[in-house]
Amino acid sequence: MLDWNDLRFFLAVARSGSTLAASRTLKVAQATVSRRITALEEALGATLFIRSPSGYTLSSRGQTMLVGAEQVERGINALINSVEAEGRRLSGAVRLTTVESAANVWLMPALAAFRAQHPAVVAEGIVDDRALDIARGEADIAIRFGNPPQDESLVIRRIVELHESVYAREDLAEQLGLPNSYEGLKRYPMIGFSGTGIGHIAQWTNNLGPDIDIVHSANTLSAVIAAVRAGMGAAVMPCLIGDTTPGLVRLFPPIPELSTPGWIVTTASARQQPHVRALLDFIAEFIRNSVAKAEQRYRVADAA
Repeated sequence: MLDWNDLRFFLAVARSGSTLAASRTLKVAQATVSRRITALEEALGATLFIRSPSGYTLSSRGQTMLVGAEQVERGINALINSVEAEGRRLSGAVRLTTVESAANVWLMPALAAFRAQHPAVVAEGIVDDRALDIARGEADIAIRFGNPPQDESLVIRRIVELHESVYAREDLAEQLGLPNSYEGLKRYPMIGFSGTGIGHIAQWTNNLGPDIDIVHSANTLSAVIAAVRAGMGAAVMPCLIGDTTPGLVRLFPPIPELSTPGWIVTTASARQQPHVRALLDFIAEFIRNSVAKAEQRYRVADAA
């Protein structure tokens, strides 16, 4: 009965034309190759090679044998690749949390792209403007904005810097006129943002002076965007969101004093799980690329 090793020796000699070259490929002694080929021919009752001082040449039976042996080789290689791929196949459940605006812009598109590559990873998205306790296992991965978490037990990676400006609905901007300076915001009703980690926005707004008219305040970016789209007033928001929200117009170029860092957060134990680590890296790269493309678009628009 043939086994795979018989075919390995046969293929090595058939391809190299000599037992010496085959022995180097197989990392065995030349005598071992010669002995295995002779034993194979005896088992089959057929001469597979024509031997000469110049080397080994396939006989007609050997040529027939070569076709079948290569088919077996392809099948075995495919089987090995399949088994190895299964071992590398990511699977498992992972819980992610972030705010609604980030979930809509990044998290859901990122999860869809990741799932196309790793369908056995089941992700649960927890959309919540509260900062869930990652250290206590309320989620495996969090995308946070503003001030970084202070818990030293967490693994924190800075992934993005969001540039921001002031946006208003187009008809409101037409009615009140585009401001030439921040002073011009005094004629705009303003939407305040009372969420956590964004004190720099409140500070910037306060620095505009006491004549700024705060007509509404919201504690989530989604609510701020909704208020601006409803025509309640102007508000600060990330450029990559404001620039792509239908019906809004940016009143200024990105404001240097306003930028919000974004962080991806997990625990050391969660990161040790292959499927969590893979998703963590995938989301971080997805967000970086998305922000870079969006910023390139508005730089081109500003230069036009």
